Amino acid sequence: MKKIVILFIALAFLTSCKKSKGYEIKFRSGESYKFEELSVKIIDDEEKMTTREIFNSLDDKDQEKMKEIIKLLEKCEVVDGGYAYDSIPDHESLLLEFKNKKNEDMIYMYDTKRDRNTKKFHYTFSGSLGKYDSPAIFSDEDLISKIKSIV
Repeated sequence: MKKIVILFIALAFLTSCKKSKGYEIKFRSGESYKFEELSVKIIDDEEKMTTREIFNSLDDKDQEKMKEIIKLLEKCEVVDGGYAYDSIPDHESLLLEFKNKKNEDMIYMYDTKRDRNTKKFHYTFSGSLGKYDSPAIFSDEDLISKIKSIV
């Protein structure tokens, strides 16, 4: 009887534990980034620099949107942060906030114009990604417009 009660308690405990969802982005340049939650934010007020969330991966009904965003990011190259450049956030900007148990990282998407030299769109990643600290992310596509159309 004692074994049955212990087995029942263990079974109840295991079924009540929610398995955390994990996602992974495998960038075209080979780097891999794992995270548990993604939220997409826009600049709500340019003067006060406040943001408003327009997407969160925790919402189960948005899993298809999440897959589309990951596919877009997987087409990007990760390069040294020296290729990033300053830009002023505005109402066109997007912030992608990645969360996992250890930390929070962001991709700052401030500019919707191609760089004259590289002919690519440049975005900045805060945090470590592969062998880079605070790398730049290059895309052949305007990710700001694409992600806004998804969400």
